[in-house]
Amino acid sequence: MLGKYEKFPQIVHRVGSFTYKLSAAALQQAILQTFHSLNKQTFSLSDVTHLPSSVPCKVSFEVGIAEDVAFNFLDDEELERCQKSIQKDVLQFLDFFCVARYHVMKADKKRTALKFDHYFLRFIFYQRDLELRIAHERGTQHIHLEDFVNFMVERINFELAKRKLETLSKRYLQTP
Repeated sequence: MLGKYEKFPQIVHRVGSFTYKLSAAALQQAILQTFHSLNKQTFSLSDVTHLPSSVPCKVSFEVGIAEDVAFNFLDDEELERCQKSIQKDVLQFLDFFCVARYHVMKADKKRTALKFDHYFLRFIFYQRDLELRIAHERGTQHIHLEDFVNFMVERINFELAKRKLETLSKRYLQTP
């Protein structure tokens, strides 16, 4: 089933609750577009987290959408397929696997990879409420989970604003 990962972890590390005033389909389209765009960008680590870094570090993301027991990389083709599916029928779940890849630039301009972080994200859609569950699967946690959630929601809100739609409002973000 598109959007739902059958083996989503039972133990999650953060739960967030958000309200929205637009249609669930429009919100799902914006989330998909946001994650598709993240797959093409690189950020300074300081843009994503408030934790200080002793070395100038860059972070890029690789995001895939769930389909049963696998994840499909959210490239142009997959984005189009998902958007068409949502136009037909809104999904109750949108599960994603996200890899945060860290690297530093050496003096000789060569990129050196650092360890990665792996996250599972589950968006659950209710009538005007959105629940976000995050499980940190493995990695060094260069990005604090709260910063990770805030960054993702900020990017989604940016996409919604670009579309001239109401943005998400955070009710809470907590450890379960």
